[in-house]
Formats: sequence, C-alpha cells, structure tokens
Amino acid sequence: MKAILQTRFIHLKKHWVSLLFWLALPILGTLAIMGITNSLQQDSKVPVGIVLEESTPMANALVNSIKQTPIIRTHTLTEEEALNQLEQHQLDSVFIIEEGYQEQILNASRNRLIKSYRSDLSFAYSPVAEMVMSYVQQDTGRMKAAFTVQGISEQYASGEQTWTWEEIVDKSKTVEAEENLLHTTFTFLNSDTEEDGDQLFLFNPWGLWAIFSLLSGLMIMDWIIRERRGSITPRFSFMRFSLKSYLIQNAALYFLLFLVTDIMAIYVFHIQFGDPVTADLILAIFAYRITIHLGAFILSVLMNQLSTYYGASFLLTLFVAIISGAVLPTEGLMERYSWLSIVNPIAPFLSKDVGYGWIILFVLLIGVWFLRKENRHVKGT
Repeated sequence: MKAILQTRFIHLKKHWVSLLFWLALPILGTLAIMGITNSLQQDSKVPVGIVLEESTPMANALVNSIKQTPIIRTHTLTEEEALNQLEQHQLDSVFIIEEGYQEQILNASRNRLIKSYRSDLSFAYSPVAEMVMSYVQQDTGRMKAAFTVQGISEQYASGEQTWTWEEIVDKSKTVEAEENLLHTTFTFLNSDTEEDGDQLFLFNPWGLWAIFSLLSGLMIMDWIIRERRGSITPRFSFMRFSLKSYLIQNAALYFLLFLVTDIMAIYVFHIQFGDPVTADLILAIFAYRITIHLGAFILSVLMNQLSTYYGASFLLTLFVAIISGAVLPTEGLMERYSWLSIVNPIAPFLSKDVGYGWIILFVLLIGVWFLRKENRHVKGT
C-alpha cells in the first residue's frame, strides 16, 4: 500500500490543480447556483408601498403580516413618497391603512378600511390586493366571532363571569397556531424535507450537489484511462501487483478523498441552508458516493480514448440531470416514461434511500472485469 501511495502522490504533483477543482466543484457549484437564484428571487419580489396612518396594535399586525409574505417586498413610506414612487413605476402598488382602522375592526366594519392605488404597469395588483384583503377579513372575522361568542356567553352564562372579546381573540389566535388550521409546505420532488416558509429555495441544494458530484466523480476518474496506455501497461509485468489490482487500490484512495469532501458538504450545507444532519442523510450520501464511484470506474475501464470518455461523461450527467427532477420538473415525463425513475441513480439519494440495485450491479461488473482473463497478442521475433 505504501508503494501505491507513493506513486499516486507522484501523479498528483502534475494534476493537483484539476483535482482540487473537481473536488470542490460540488460544493462551490451548488453554493454559486443557490446564491444566484436566491438573489434573483429577492429581486423578483413584487415591490409594494405601505402607508400607515395610525400606529395601533392591529394596524401594525397587518403590516407585519404583509411583510412576511414571501412574494412581496414592502416599503413603509409616507403617502406622498409612495404615490411619487408609484408614478415613477418603482412600486407595483400602494396600500394605505387609514386612520381609524382598529376602531372599525373592533366594530366589525369592513368598509373603507384600506385605500389602494395602482398604475397602468401594476402587473401584480390583483393577487396582492386579494392577499391584503384576506388579512383584513381575518381580523374582522375574529371580531365578529368574538362578539358572537360573547353574546352566547352572556345569554347562557347564568351570572357567571363571561369572556371579554380580547380573551376570545387571543384564544382564537392560539388555536390557529396550535391546530395549524391553514398551513402550506413547500417540498421538492423526491424529497421528504419541508422547507421553512421564510426560506424558500428554487432548487434543492442536495439535488444540485448530486449532479455536480456525478460530473466531478467522472472527471476525476480519467486517470484510469491515462494510466492504461500501451506505453505504461507493460511495466506491470515486472511489478509485484497487477494492473487491475493497482487500479482498484488507487480507486479506493480516491474514494476516501471523496468522502472527506462529502463530510465538508454536509457541514457547509448545514451552515448555509440549515439542512439537518441526520443518519438517513449520511447513509444516503455514502451510498450515492459508492454508486457514482463504482459507475465511474466501470465507465473508465471500458473506454480507451479520453475524448470519448469526456463526451460520454457530460452526456450522462446531462441525461441524469434532466430525468432526476433536481433541476427541472419531471412529473409529466415520469408519468409517460415510468422506467426513467428506475434508471435514475439520483432518485434513491433524493429520497434519502440506499440504491442497492446500482451498487450490486456495479460490484458484479467490476468482479467480472477483475476475474476475466485478458487476451494478449505477442508478436514473434
């Protein structure tokens, strides 16, 4: 093993830059794409102006609810500033929470609570207005329910202490939070992870990592083709280990190197995206790494030309990226061609499962390759 390490370090002296690039690609590529898409998502939020004419608990609560909407970027301004920016098309629309909002809510009134403005270029006014009015109706609905409950309580309380409307409203909010009456979760295809509503990602970071890991794993294993050239293989006749044994032992060293980068990926994604580190995730990453490493080994020993190997590697990565659903939605494609889910090596990983089928197949193929006797043609002198 010492001789294997020494020879491998000699080779890495000439290719250490490319090795580091491909090892870092899964992490850096994923972080770059996630950063770009998140920046685009922030820029694509609908700019809405909010004018608050009174500073009451209910009016402030309404503004906070609007600000927490993922598709809206709010700007709290004066009426003059908001209308000026609307005329310059810096805002899509303006909503003014008028004086007396809380008083009218307490009276269960729904008239003239909010004034709104839009321009000829307000493309998102209708859905935003409906969203704002839904929050207003929520408040008025609570008040109406509170007055109804209070009336029933006074009618049937028989002299006992009745609930105030503040207690009823607070209780309704508590029930709403505890019972999860209306809740929407965002999930990725083939993923059991629910994303936090305050942090919505356009792509699944582990899906991107899986695709980049497939490409980097294939690119790094090109050393097998380089070291199987006709000018090098005759030397193994004078060594204590065969060419096949040499390739397998060196592949094992690269596998350990990949595991180090995979551990780094788990840590980085946990810090950047809040992805929980679980035993299922670690096992799925380990199994997926074995799968792509064995697959890259098989592909490299079957080819003799680097150009052919590179072309096949990029085509394979592109094919897997398309059918995996990690980048593009594939619901319709999978319904029409169900066999694609079977041949997709990323599918078990995205589901945090172990793809035993691919691992067993690749191990059998490597076993056949290792035990098969090669035909050698020696020219006579």
